[in-house]
Amino acid sequence: MNVLLSIKPKYVDEILAGKKIFEFRKSIFKRKNIGKVFIYSSSPVKKIVASFEIARIIADSPQKLWNKCQKYGGIPENDFFEYFKNSDIGYAIEITNLDKFSEPINPYKLKKDFRPPQSYCYLPLDYFENRSINSIPIIKNQDMVLLESGNEYLATSDPNKNSSKKHTQSKLSNEDEFLKMPELSEGLLKNSMTMEEKVGWIETELGQVCSRIVDGTHHTPEYTETGIPFISVKDIHNEKVNFYNCKHISYETHKELIKRCYPEPNDLLITKSGTIGRMATVPNKPEFSLFVSVALLKNYKSIINTKFLLYSLENYLNSINISQDIKGGLLKNFHLEDIRVTKINLAPLPEQRAIVSKIEQLFSELDNGIANLKLAQEQLKVYRQAVLKKAFEGELTKKWREQQTDLPDARDLLEQIRVEREEGYNTKLEEWKKSVKEWEDAGKKDKKPTKPKKSKETTPFTETELPNLPKGWGWIRLGNLVEEPKYGTSKKCDYNVNGIGVLRIPNISDGLINDSDLKYAQFDSTEIENYRLKTGDILTIRSNGSVDLVGKCALVGTKDEKYLYAGYLIRLRPISSLINSKYLLNCLSSIDLRYQIESKAKSTSGVNNINSGELQSLIIPICSTSEQQSIVQEIETRLSVCDKIEQDLKDNLERAEALRQSILKKAFEGKLLNEKELAEVRGAEDWEPAEVLLERVKVEKTKSNENKG
Repeated sequence: MNVLLSIKPKYVDEILAGKKIFEFRKSIFKRKNIGKVFIYSSSPVKKIVASFEIARIIADSPQKLWNKCQKYGGIPENDFFEYFKNSDIGYAIEITNLDKFSEPINPYKLKKDFRPPQSYCYLPLDYFENRSINSIPIIKNQDMVLLESGNEYLATSDPNKNSSKKHTQSKLSNEDEFLKMPELSEGLLKNSMTMEEKVGWIETELGQVCSRIVDGTHHTPEYTETGIPFISVKDIHNEKVNFYNCKHISYETHKELIKRCYPEPNDLLITKSGTIGRMATVPNKPEFSLFVSVALLKNYKSIINTKFLLYSLENYLNSINISQDIKGGLLKNFHLEDIRVTKINLAPLPEQRAIVSKIEQLFSELDNGIANLKLAQEQLKVYRQAVLKKAFEGELTKKWREQQTDLPDARDLLEQIRVEREEGYNTKLEEWKKSVKEWEDAGKKDKKPTKPKKSKETTPFTETELPNLPKGWGWIRLGNLVEEPKYGTSKKCDYNVNGIGVLRIPNISDGLINDSDLKYAQFDSTEIENYRLKTGDILTIRSNGSVDLVGKCALVGTKDEKYLYAGYLIRLRPISSLINSKYLLNCLSSIDLRYQIESKAKSTSGVNNINSGELQSLIIPICSTSEQQSIVQEIETRLSVCDKIEQDLKDNLERAEALRQSILKKAFEGKLLNEKELAEVRGAEDWEPAEVLLERVKVEKTKSNENKG
């Protein structure tokens, strides 16, 4: 569910400028599952201009809200208290992941009966899906029809064609259209290129075009709850300084720090430690100080455009292997002395401006295409969940059930499961007794065989609290369908060890085991027996800083049996006579089970955990094994086309990144502007060779040094 929020244009401007990150309301959304909030800029704009996600909602008295949020509230104090004058409680919506639309949406054209809300209204997830975004197609619901059975789909969304015509192969009708995105920018790039030699360019070092290159303070200051923003590497993203979640320092500390490192508007920032190469120009407001992980470049604005410098450095970083060419061990560091001697190609000023304008034109088109590809990825996730929801409500196998004559009812099914579990345990117990007898007869050599554990009884639950299921289905706790869950090894593993591969969190990927990044350790026979894997086992992540990853699963295949598994994973071994491993894997990925998992795993400590008992307590829908197999087939049939499209989307995103690098490479080879554009810049009044610009700076430096002497 999304929300449409009406906001006055003057406050919208503050939001888009990054000055307002709290939107105040007298009442707040009752529903909890809000995906995105769309901003409707009210009269006279009357357009939907951006969207954002909710970081949190603060509920408090107006006075306390003001104390907490005034700095980024974007509203004068008098207006704030006038708005809340008759309210005992108010709400502050914290804005994150703000996405400004390149083309605002006119909702009156989108929906003829559109009426803007006075405060807010709920929107279905697909409300905006019919609008064309820069001619890049979006997957539409009619391309993803879920039918009750068979492999049918609706082949077209064209109203002029017979929309009821059915086919026997799953397909998303516009999957090939995604290939068009990079072609747009590639075509424009080819039309722009010239093969003329560069005129008036010169190669120089960054130290020659900057009056000062310095990093932030090398000492961790004392932080304050409010005050002056203190920016480190984590606060620089997408060529912007992000003030939303930064730390703060006192004004007195800030005054001391800026004596050495003073960011001023239109200076350039570049991250130099850890994550290297994130850049941003310094905004007009607010003032801030820097930590050592960020370098400040104060370029001579009279000879080099700051954006030209930014793109030049990005091009340089694209051309090197950071892991090899930047100094440092595990934590890389782009040292100031290395920054100062970094080579760049300097163009005449008019050509710099034209190149920056052309780059931004191409990047804007590319970014719009990338946004649409990412939107399509999100839509695929929604579609996958829709398939799983229908599957575990019994909708995909409705016709299959109608054709069966001997399906057990729910009570019989659950009793059958109980009996088979008991019989399975008794069989293992008899096998153990036999093994003990053989061990005793052999003189009790080696270790005594381990007695099988009887699974703990699971806590009963009330079915009246759960949704209705089809006839023959029932609700059951996961612990009744699997052997006792087992944690992995805590033994330290490494890349350079001659031993057995150990599966870790990075090896859990999209429901499968990805063994491309393995660590190894040596184990004795007892450890190997404890942590061995069998085809059909499910490995699940039990602990992670991101709750989205907790409970993510992968199915063990035949090729994975040679590996063991690490302590942050739990092995689930489905009882094959009761539950199909693929059925369980898909069930654990469904939105209802994800809700159960995340509810149990959420933590305020920063690390989210789910233990084996909590996994066993999960409540899942169960049906006969024959229907489970049919459900797995239906899911795989529908989702196989998603896998292909998802790979196409990934490929196109990689092409887009390669195209971005190609644009920069051509720009700094002097080949981005066409002949007409070059003629215009070379005829500009302030055109002069870059060598002359550098010479002028040298003269200014000499005079400055003489005056100091």
